Amino acid sequence: MDTQPDPTDLGPYQIVRRLRTGFDAECWLALHERHTSHALYRFGPFRDKAERRRFVEALEAVSPLHHTHILPIDQYSLDDAGWGWVVTPFTGNQQGLVRLSGLVQAKGGRLGPTEGERCVTQLLEAYAYGHANGADHGPIAPDQVLVDTRGSVWIELFGLRRRLEGLARADRELVRDSMRSVVELGYWLLTGLPAEEPRIRASRLVRRLDKRWDEWFETGLEPTGGFASGDEALAALPGARKGQGVEPARPRVRSVIGRLRAGGASQQR
Repeated sequence: MDTQPDPTDLGPYQIVRRLRTGFDAECWLALHERHTSHALYRFGPFRDKAERRRFVEALEAVSPLHHTHILPIDQYSLDDAGWGWVVTPFTGNQQGLVRLSGLVQAKGGRLGPTEGERCVTQLLEAYAYGHANGADHGPIAPDQVLVDTRGSVWIELFGLRRRLEGLARADRELVRDSMRSVVELGYWLLTGLPAEEPRIRASRLVRRLDKRWDEWFETGLEPTGGFASGDEALAALPGARKGQGVEPARPRVRSVIGRLRAGGASQQR
């Protein structure tokens, strides 16, 4: 990644300070001229037309995704220097973006059963929605999960890395790998330990944990099997209820930053 001075503005966005991101991109907190807070991601720079076209095509593929637990992509564009910009809502607080890894650390290394299942459920719902719409994020990591001020989780830039790498729809094995990563994350959330062999049953580590979690982890972490989809993993959760499922797709308006190519982002002098 090229080292560049922090930009000071981007179109109607005034950049305030740098944020930590779980991606190979720079990220800033920015204020819109209408006094709303946003996160601005900068990718690149993209040196040739093929790289720039791949960036635009990647955003065209993932920006229509709209789900309660997928971070929305509000705007995107390329500037004159070949940097790719992505604008999303800001989900954090005064300290910055709250990531699942940081939240777990602040809570002593693991979450309670109710909170842990809620987090796993929300992640699986996001994946199930993505699968239903021809998208997959690939294996998830705690740093790629944002937590908002209400305690809901958001997958950061769902599927974008795969698209930027030129990967389109995931095959069955890749979907199983994605699901296995969510199960591994769930085991870590509840127990505070990595889901490595030899693995201790979660119910032995967590007081009063429903023993059906043990079966869920065993099924989801099976090296040659696992869950075939987000829906399947959701249906097998200990707390699954009849009628619980995937949020249906809802139309949304996607916009592109106007006139950005003409002016570009200003730099500090």
